[in-house]
Amino acid sequence: MQIDKIIIIDSPVHLWKILRLKEEIVDQSNNDVFFHLNLFMDSVDIYINGCKCNEDENYIDMLEKYTFIQSKDDVVSHLINYLECDRIEFK
Repeated sequence: MQIDKIIIIDSPVHLWKILRLKEEIVDQSNNDVFFHLNLFMDSVDIYINGCKCNEDENYIDMLEKYTFIQSKDDVVSHLINYLECDRIEFK
């Protein structure tokens, strides 16, 4: 019987916190993955630390980047590899 290691990502902020703790995941990625992860990281940072007057717009941008990350097989594969799991479930 094989046990699968599944990481559940509850929100964009949850993924952002994981990537901040393990910066090598972003730093050691190829150009396309690096670009998409950096865009995502920047969008979450702006949502959390940016002006509250643009909070709604920043939230929408963050969710769009999060959804895009989930849909990119190369990004998800990269995350699976560096997080040493069998699968990632995004909520």
